Order: sequence, then structure tokens, then C-alpha cells
Amino acid sequence: MALIVVRCSQEVLELLDSSEEAGVEEMVEIMSGFSRDGEEAFNTNQLQARKAVMSRMLMKSLQAGDSVFERISHAVYLATRGVVLEGNGPQGRKIAEMALLQVGAVDLTDRVVAAAEILVEVATVSVNAHGQWYKYLTDNM
Repeated sequence: MALIVVRCSQEVLELLDSSEEAGVEEMVEIMSGFSRDGEEAFNTNQLQARKAVMSRMLMKSLQAGDSVFERISHAVYLATRGVVLEGNGPQGRKIAEMALLQVGAVDLTDRVVAAAEILVEVATVSVNAHGQWYKYLTDNM
């Protein structure tokens, strides 16, 4: 079962990486393919019903306010914050892994570290470009 979940996750991630237009329908199509593995004759009505349930559950879980969404978002936030503040070295990676472990997403550590590195670069450019303006604003608050 764990292997099926890993393969399904990898395929969904590949879809999301390869297409900016990928949506819930495409993700459900991939997931429903894994739920059918090993079943020879599958009723079309049952398949459509399963896809509808998967789609509703996925849409609900991606909304702000959903407890699962909130917990995962918070774990990703903590992981990213750890890398931004500690760097992408062993200490930053360890913090990210600990945060992602709480939601079973340790496999995403490399992606979070890469995103945090980009965030640091963007912040550095922003400070270099707008530093004087930021200073002026804080001095005149």
C-alpha cells in the first residue's frame, strides 16, 4: 500500500511540475487509476462515483479553513522558515525535515529547501533594490 501511495504521489507531482494548467480533474484521474489497480471489470458508474467523491474531498481539503489544509500549510511554513533562518545546510534541512515529518511529508524536504533558497534570493534582491525605501518607511512610522 505504501508503494502505491508513493507512486501515486510521484505521478501527481510530475503532473503539477509539468503543467501549470493542471487541475483537480487531472489529479483525480491519476488517483483513480491507482484505485483501480488489479480490478479487471470495473463498473463505469462506480468509477464515476469514486471520481466524484475524490474530487469533492480534494477540493474541500485544498480550501483555507480545512483542518488538514491548515496543518499541512503550517508544517510547510515552519519547514520553509527553518531553511530561511538557518540556511540550506544540515541544520536548516533538519528543521525542515522535523516540520514535514509531522504531516508525513519528509519526502518533500528537497522541494521545500529549493523553494526557500529562491525565497531568500528574492528577499535579497528586494532589499538591495528597495532597502533605502524600507529604511525610510521604518524611520517614519
